[in-house]
Amino acid sequence: MKIQCKGCRAEFNVSDDKIPEDKVLKILCPRCKSPLEITGKAVSAGVDDTTANLSEKNQADSLLDYANAIDVVDEGVKTALLCDTDVKRGERIVQALQELDFWVVHALRPAFALGKLHHNRYDLIVLDENFNSEKDSENLVLHHIQLLPMHMRRQFYLCLLSREKTTMDANLAFTMGVNLILNVNDLDKVKVLFARLMKEHRNFYALFNAELVKKR
Repeated sequence: MKIQCKGCRAEFNVSDDKIPEDKVLKILCPRCKSPLEITGKAVSAGVDDTTANLSEKNQADSLLDYANAIDVVDEGVKTALLCDTDVKRGERIVQALQELDFWVVHALRPAFALGKLHHNRYDLIVLDENFNSEKDSENLVLHHIQLLPMHMRRQFYLCLLSREKTTMDANLAFTMGVNLILNVNDLDKVKVLFARLMKEHRNFYALFNAELVKKR
């Protein structure tokens, strides 16, 4: 089926077997956020070309990612979003976070991660610097986060996974707009680092927010 976004006018094809029969698939355009309803026979509203350079299969997968974007989590539960295409490494990180009582979403594609970020708030984001890209300058999720306004950015703790950068390089982390750089060779330290550094992060912003309230 050929899809066109009425908001940004992007066009691409979605395989018919991805669309449930006699049901309406409701999603948002990953780029312009226009609502879209897809049925087996008709299309209304919008879709995007966020993954214009991907194959048609990946484009269809990106659409379906947005249909499952909203998390249902009890209030007060710590949440984390892991963006890493390395499944085995991801399993190690997920296990460590779960031991710290985090509810974890593991994203393997940028479209899925961006959909989750659009609809949900996370306490912690762990992001591979080369998430589905060859260099950090092409990392769509990192670029999205770096453009967030500060009042949104300080609501979560951002850890960047790196193959070459040094763990806890504070100056480089500041330059890149992240809270922590973690070299993948130091994954055995994940649990200890997150337990300590996120506690410091929460305490700092609790004090920061308290001071803001006093000045209003």
